[in-house]
Amino acid sequence: MRAVRHSSPPHLAFRTTGAGLRAATQGILLVLLFGFATLGFAQELRAPLDPVFPSRLVTGVRQDGYIEYRVEFPSAYPSRYPANNLVYAWWLVPAERAGRVPTVVLLHSLGIRRPELEMGLARELVRNGIAVFLMTLPYHMQRTPPGHGSGDLILSGDVPLLREAAIQATWDVRRAFDWLQRQPETDPERIALVGISLGAILGATVLASEPRVHSAVLILGGADLAHVLWDSVLAIRARARLRREGYTLARLREELAPVEPLNLLTPELGEKTFVIGARFDIVVPTEDTEKLIRALGNPKVLWLNTGHFGGGLVQRPLFRVVRQYLQARFEGRHPSEEPKVFVPTLRIGAIYSAGRDFRLALGTDFWRSDKNGTLFVSGVVTPRGGSLFTGVRLRLGFSAGVEITPKRTYGAVFWHFVL
Repeated sequence: MRAVRHSSPPHLAFRTTGAGLRAATQGILLVLLFGFATLGFAQELRAPLDPVFPSRLVTGVRQDGYIEYRVEFPSAYPSRYPANNLVYAWWLVPAERAGRVPTVVLLHSLGIRRPELEMGLARELVRNGIAVFLMTLPYHMQRTPPGHGSGDLILSGDVPLLREAAIQATWDVRRAFDWLQRQPETDPERIALVGISLGAILGATVLASEPRVHSAVLILGGADLAHVLWDSVLAIRARARLRREGYTLARLREELAPVEPLNLLTPELGEKTFVIGARFDIVVPTEDTEKLIRALGNPKVLWLNTGHFGGGLVQRPLFRVVRQYLQARFEGRHPSEEPKVFVPTLRIGAIYSAGRDFRLALGTDFWRSDKNGTLFVSGVVTPRGGSLFTGVRLRLGFSAGVEITPKRTYGAVFWHFVL
């Protein structure tokens, strides 16, 4: 058995060799060098991996309708942290099956300590005849280096680490495909990919790099990873470090270009992809989900009228929609029905009006003028009673308008985020 080792590509350096070298020539050479580096990383994402590697399969535990195994294997892309270099997975297989079954490789969201949400989706799938391989992403859960929290290093502002983590995650999924295709329970031609949030962002890179992906569902993810870091409400600490180190959005895009889905995806991949986004997402900004959709050409799309976390209010119907899409794809049918999941738009924050002062507020929308909620009417509950807020959406979570009560109407400002 041949061990697979990885060595990082050498750092590219540029130095002027004489006073006569013009700035324009420097720029051209830098662009060429960056282009070669990007090509090298793109080739690295798709580099041949040894399909033979050690693995550990823990004896299965029978659950309600399925058998749950634990799987471990070494990452094909070792990082600087030994704890991160062993991949852990939960493998759920239907207890009653006739022959080989389709399988989903499931990638989880950022920062989780236990995959509770993901296990809910996994059970929905496995109890309907689809096996699930729920894999830990780099720097999460059991792969967290000592002294750090689960997923913290992904949002630390360490750009080389983030870039390498995207490559490592891609290689880990490709290795999971190798492992699954050798298992007698798995149909090797029907292995799909499902990613949630961070798992969907990294899953988009996997989708572009692994041709064996039968179908893909990308939930609450996006493209333009640099912009996600630059704009996400969760990346405040990372942005502070990036700015201290002299990063701009343009420079960040350049350094993440080798693993950027926008540079890798093709419209043909949209034919086998289902994207679920949130209209008012400030964790993975909605505009970055829209970029992902455009890069995929014509994927099936479901928009939730929520923020990043509002889908949690309708987990079961949302999981059912995902399962139905995958079943259709695995059965060779085109998922023709337009997916629909009703979920309320909940606004959580604070409202201020001249006559009623500053109060915490919870609102739910009754009407919106367009898909972006530029103008909206929301029923609001505060410690001082209920009211209606009618306003226009501004920036940074602020809306300006009027608060309507049974007695009178006040000019008001509503600061909120959408759940």
